Amino acid sequence: MGKVRKKILSQRYLLFIFVALVMIGSLISDSYGEEVSKVKYGFSVFGGIGDAWHNEIDMTVYGFLPRLGFSLHRNWDLEFEGNYSYWNITRKHDLYFLGVNSNILFKPVQRRWGSLFLLAGGGLGYDSAGERLKRDQKFLVGDQHLGGILQGGAGMSFNIGKGTALRVEYRFYHVSEPFKRDDGLNTHNVLLGISF
Repeated sequence: MGKVRKKILSQRYLLFIFVALVMIGSLISDSYGEEVSKVKYGFSVFGGIGDAWHNEIDMTVYGFLPRLGFSLHRNWDLEFEGNYSYWNITRKHDLYFLGVNSNILFKPVQRRWGSLFLLAGGGLGYDSAGERLKRDQKFLVGDQHLGGILQGGAGMSFNIGKGTALRVEYRFYHVSEPFKRDDGLNTHNVLLGISF
């Protein structure tokens, strides 16, 4: 009986996520149709450190983020990123993450040289944690292989050519399983990227 209930709850969560993405997609197309700016694309690479056990630096993370961005308003952008990450945890097995992020960028300062921006977002994806990231009967990341990311940060974009910008930013990542109680992983990351 418990397995059936869990299956029904997981189907409800997936339906909720699907409906939320459809609603966001419908808002994007309406907003984008009124703007004259083009779609932006690019990628970032990143590296960072973190505290898997929340008491000392004992983890490094590296990743690649291909990106597609849409201008919503003069100061606001919406981005979708692929997320390919590798987490090297000192006292445990490594963790791989493959997923999709969405971010909202707020650009309060825009000049000829580029812009400053604030970023907030989240994402879902597959993680390779399983039962391996467990300590004292507590999970760092849940055992269902569904990982969620919450992130926030700030950065600068420098115009280096016509339609091309260099992007430097800081992001705080929190990775955990969205539908199960676990401690999660926290990292501080530096990203370097380019946008076209």
